[in-house]
Amino acid sequence: MPSDRSRPAGSPEPGRGRRRRGWSSDDLRYGNLLRILRHLRDHGPSSRTDIAAGCGLAMSTMTELIAELRGRRLVRELKGVPRKGAGRPLRPVALDGEPWCALGVQVDLSGIHVLASTVGGEELWSDYVSLPLLHSGPEPGWGLLREALDDQFGRVPEEMTLVAVELALPGYVATDRGTVGWSKDLGWDGLPLQDRVTDQLAERGRAEVAVGVAHDCHLAGLHAVRVELALPLPHVAVYLGGLREVGGALVVDGAVFDGEDGSAGDFGHVNVDPRGPSCPCGRNGCLESLIGPTTLLARSGLVPAEDADTLVTQDPTAALGALLAAADDGDLRVLAVLAEAGDALGLALDDIIGAVNPSVVLLGGYLGVLQRYLLEPARARVARRTAVTSFSATKLIALGDLAPRVVAGAALAARDACLADPLRLTSVVGDGR
Repeated sequence: MPSDRSRPAGSPEPGRGRRRRGWSSDDLRYGNLLRILRHLRDHGPSSRTDIAAGCGLAMSTMTELIAELRGRRLVRELKGVPRKGAGRPLRPVALDGEPWCALGVQVDLSGIHVLASTVGGEELWSDYVSLPLLHSGPEPGWGLLREALDDQFGRVPEEMTLVAVELALPGYVATDRGTVGWSKDLGWDGLPLQDRVTDQLAERGRAEVAVGVAHDCHLAGLHAVRVELALPLPHVAVYLGGLREVGGALVVDGAVFDGEDGSAGDFGHVNVDPRGPSCPCGRNGCLESLIGPTTLLARSGLVPAEDADTLVTQDPTAALGALLAAADDGDLRVLAVLAEAGDALGLALDDIIGAVNPSVVLLGGYLGVLQRYLLEPARARVARRTAVTSFSATKLIALGDLAPRVVAGAALAARDACLADPLRLTSVVGDGR
């Protein structure tokens, strides 16, 4: 469990890493640096007074820490804003991160989506690289991925430094080790992806880059909660989405909660009906087996059952489009299937809301696109639960478009990794002005 390859972060500060730093007498100062970075990440440009109040810091302490972060080009002062009344103009502080590059990579069945940005969030480039045989198994797949990643690493501008890479995979990931435990779609099992990418970067002379690997729906949920919801950030948020299957995420205080070994938020396999249809996971009656895209397509009669899985696997957008078009045209069989799916979704949500008591439940991916056919029966199922005062504040919200949440969430997590370990991953740049 080599500590130099992991992101520090069991702390409540920015980032998604799972291991906690070895705390020493200097860590109060370090923790305060992280609090400032998190405040700016979550609240945007802020006055020094607001930062001090939000972080519980004395103004003198905060000013000293801001100067250190400026020296590393992690924060910058904006132009002055006139005060109300007399006094010098306020100069808000904002995230900077211009010299530091963070790379988000979504690994899909036949290619990779890439989004590179500064640590402050300014997009540098985005790309899609077709890799038709990526799903051919862990070793052949890794060979293709390695070559594609090498090309992307070579695109980092000479004046910038790559500090973090986050890879999103469609499958279970042991996040402490960065190992792909099981990816049905890719056919990968037991691939130590974090170690492989870390070694690849070391060969390029970039041994200090933070590398993370995560379930793709975890990162989609991270982006949905942090970017697509209006402030303030919810304390606890549940996300359900996906394109080929039902995925999920649990986001606590703006960071993905991974659980013991990376698989928290596996809401697609909540057991709704033990006597229900078989699920690819080997159980019966999981939410996936009742409302997954393949099930909806097959039960609707739009595609022969034996062809439904192939269509969903190869072209999930087309499969979703066929369902939505038929429902919009008033196809009674499709409408009945979607109504039953909404009811099953509500049964699962009732248990999830009871167990987690979230501030908000977000539906994205194909569930969000089908919201007008799923929400009413789902809300009817959870109505008794949310009628109880302790659960009444939970909001059920659907995101209606197929935004590129996975790769955007991967880039967001890569930026977080730097904000969670700024002293290791960055250095002083000039005088920081």
